[in-house]
Amino acid sequence: MFVACHKHSYEIEPETIRFHLPQDPILLNPVISEDAYSSTICSRIFESLIERDRKTLKMKPMIAEKWTISADHLVYTFKIRRNIVFHDGYPLTAEDILFSYATMMSDKIPNAHKKVYYKDVSSVNAPDAFTVVFRMKKPYAMALEHLGGFEIIPKHIYSHGDFMKDERNLRGPVGSGPYKFVEWRTGERVTLARFEPYWGEKPEIRKLEFTIIKNDAVALQALKKGDVDSYNLRPLQWTRQTNSEKFARDFEKIKYLATSYRYIGYNMRREPFTDRRVRTAMAHLMDLPRVQKTILEGLAEITTGPFLPQSLQYNKKLKPLAYNPQQALDLLRAAGYTPNKNGQLAKNGKMLEIELMFPAGGGFADQFVSVLKEDFTKVGITLNLRKLEFQTMLTKINERDFQAVMLGWSSGIESDPFQLWHTSQKEKGHNFTGFGNAESDALIEQARLTFDDKARNAIYHRFHELVYNEQPYSFLYTSYALIAVSKRFTNVNVYPLGLDLIEWKLKK
Repeated sequence: MFVACHKHSYEIEPETIRFHLPQDPILLNPVISEDAYSSTICSRIFESLIERDRKTLKMKPMIAEKWTISADHLVYTFKIRRNIVFHDGYPLTAEDILFSYATMMSDKIPNAHKKVYYKDVSSVNAPDAFTVVFRMKKPYAMALEHLGGFEIIPKHIYSHGDFMKDERNLRGPVGSGPYKFVEWRTGERVTLARFEPYWGEKPEIRKLEFTIIKNDAVALQALKKGDVDSYNLRPLQWTRQTNSEKFARDFEKIKYLATSYRYIGYNMRREPFTDRRVRTAMAHLMDLPRVQKTILEGLAEITTGPFLPQSLQYNKKLKPLAYNPQQALDLLRAAGYTPNKNGQLAKNGKMLEIELMFPAGGGFADQFVSVLKEDFTKVGITLNLRKLEFQTMLTKINERDFQAVMLGWSSGIESDPFQLWHTSQKEKGHNFTGFGNAESDALIEQARLTFDDKARNAIYHRFHELVYNEQPYSFLYTSYALIAVSKRFTNVNVYPLGLDLIEWKLKK
């Protein structure tokens, strides 16, 4: 597999960074894609009106050079730079922004996860070719980030043909970002090249290559051989497999807390997870401190809820539910499950049997579910493990065709829980567990109207507590990003939002 997929029969330019991706992206269309791998690549190709600065965490100009907000927080006006062109040379104007917004909000586009942030927009118009005005029905505390944060696509290209079509072998994605699309060889690599007429600060690195290697051990060997320049190490690789003097000469190791968390989510529409006691019992059967110490080599923080532990939204008063098999059994007994003659937990003659979906790719997931299966078996629960390709798993989740699923979620340093947790998102949105009630909805909606950071975070602390009490997810951990970067590159700086490869330079 390694030789077939990754032997280079083409010349590698010295001014190229070769990143590792564990899977192919699903679709390089930022309006409809929802996986992290697609986002990783699209973020180099496409741009938004504004974005959050990695260093200061404040919003900074991008396509929009400036903006104003009315005193009542209902009108947002963006002034567009006049010197921006798309990768095919066409100028970017307000018409492209109106088209991008209208496309994103079209009923024909299946992207409920994006639409939720714009439900209170009453109108969008362009008074001239370089001004766009959004009007809101009511104030929204995170409106600026979202109104300025969607990706801008060129109308003259994306208004033709089938918008939903995968065009990897045709034109490829076209944006206005610092890199343009070159090619996508499925299972091998995605290549981007520096866009020379880029309006902003041009990166020194001329080409980005995302090398697809699904196996962790093979990916590490590719790094050591020089076939990959940057790789997100697994904990065991960080602590035990990259400590040689040669590795230290060739690579820099960088560690910071990632803006993501991992969890097991339960379908609350289906037995046995309609019962909160069963969901809570699941958490008490997971020995997370042992997993943290062994499988994760201490390189993760156990989490308790739906926000990043490094954010002010996170309720630090809530402690992880303790590993306690006896407490789990007490809860399951209260829910009607008792051991049969074979020691299997059963209710009304039906054994407690759970199917857990998790993504293919090896690494932590394989090890963790193996430990979980063993611990569940000890108390009389049958855990059936189902490993699936990510796209297949995503389809099942979107169809609500699952019992339990192990996934990760990546978010900004501040997030709006509406997308994941509001009851309006239970059928078609990302609230696939079916969580929510009148109080949780009210808290989400109240926070959206609260502009004072301290008051808004207090609301989120209460919301965190509600989720914690209901356990629609067993929250697992936030890991550390453990990145090895070739010392061919300098100016590799770590910021609160991670690395900024635009700054990277070749060592002279």
